[in-house]
Amino acid sequence: MKKIFACLTFLLLVCFGIGVPQAAHADFPERPVGFVVIDKSGAVDGAVYKEWRTVVKWAYHFPDYKIVDSGEPQKIVGNVLKKNVKVTKELLSALAEESQVDVLVVTKVYSMSGDIVSGGFGSPFDDDGPYVLVDLDADLYVYKKDGDKFLKKRLRERELKDLGNYERPQETVKWKLANLVNKMEGRPQI
Repeated sequence: MKKIFACLTFLLLVCFGIGVPQAAHADFPERPVGFVVIDKSGAVDGAVYKEWRTVVKWAYHFPDYKIVDSGEPQKIVGNVLKKNVKVTKELLSALAEESQVDVLVVTKVYSMSGDIVSGGFGSPFDDDGPYVLVDLDADLYVYKKDGDKFLKKRLRERELKDLGNYERPQETVKWKLANLVNKMEGRPQI
């Protein structure tokens, strides 16, 4: 008898569970965030983009923000910034408005490489290498409608570094981008 009662109870719960609407509604607005990468170097692949997007998502996350997946900000902002225009607060404000986002994060990469070279005459190190020639030229921008805030960071690095003691340029961009969005949100720097 207990088994029959348990089965009937289970069937009733399943029936009521199916009949209940499964839609969720949020009582808070999700503010859209546009993350745009303009790569003039050809060095940004899917994995690098995903790492950088994750860093932006750390600062702009659910429930307050949602990174736009439609590609519309990339298209709108990319068409304007792929030309050599001066990036100002007013320009990013207009692009954010056109893209319909509350926060616009832009990474513009001109060159990004870490090439292994051998040492020799004129080397800053005591041994003959190998070394890494790190070349990084990128601009990072963040614009936020709330408070009309604008931050930018220029990354310029061209150095010969010891192979065992260097940071990949992709990692440098990642952490500088993390610090820039954290600064925008008033969070501690990494």
